[in-house]
Amino acid sequence: MRKTLLAVAALLLAALSLTACGGDDSGGSAGGSSATSVDITIKDGKVSPNGDRVKASVGEPITLHIDADVDGEIHVHSTPEQEIEFTKGTSTKKLTIDKPGIVDVEDHALEQVIVQLEVS
Repeated sequence: MRKTLLAVAALLLAALSLTACGGDDSGGSAGGSSATSVDITIKDGKVSPNGDRVKASVGEPITLHIDADVDGEIHVHSTPEQEIEFTKGTSTKKLTIDKPGIVDVEDHALEQVIVQLEVS
């Protein structure tokens, strides 16, 4: 009887371990917990955030919610570099980074780093 209980306990632990690993993988691939979103405000010649570090995942979409009082362009210093044009008002843009590292996202017209994406 004792051996049977030990065997059942070992099987349950193994099953729980496999379930936990499977759950982590599917959550990451669905983008639920690893999705990155950045709210950007450009008003009166100032940008917010201003140089904050934001974590992102390689190959996962990054959503930029932009609220601006002028038209402009955001430069993403990834490989290859990306340029994201936006219009006055509210807009949403998506980008993806394919290589790990620190990627500056900046408004060149204002010469300000908006965020640094820490991509891993």
